[in-house]
Amino acid sequence: MVRLYTPEAARHWQRRAWITFSLSLGLVALATIINIILCGRVNTANAAVLQAACTLLYVLAGWACILLLYFVYDPARAMATHIGGMFSAESETHEGVLTVHKDSFHIPKSVTVRKATLETTEGPLSLSVSSGLVHKLPKNGSTVRVTTVRKYITGYEVIA
Repeated sequence: MVRLYTPEAARHWQRRAWITFSLSLGLVALATIINIILCGRVNTANAAVLQAACTLLYVLAGWACILLLYFVYDPARAMATHIGGMFSAESETHEGVLTVHKDSFHIPKSVTVRKATLETTEGPLSLSVSSGLVHKLPKNGSTVRVTTVRKYITGYEVIA
């Protein structure tokens, strides 16, 4: 059985979120310290230049912080929470022919997922898989045994 979610992956995403958040806070703190130093050196001759430098420094640090939080921290935190939730719920096992669909969608404040259909003997079963894990699944049309948690594919085994 190939497991898509592992405790190591959860720790990796938690560590990435923590490092990114710390880096963002450190960036803002560093910008504040530099601005305090620059403000301590103000006199009438350089006031306009230092004001522009302080403003530019805060704007750049602020945008860097926003971009880090939006594009790195939020997805890492969402993935860590998602993976952690997979270990706390009960799993089910299903067998059938797996087809992963092309289009993906983002769940607000969570992960980006792709829909998959498992053709079982009882009929089609609609499942989801995290977009970042789709490359680990076998090709469409494979007969598989999958384990699922809350309708998410957490592992698979090719049986034919």
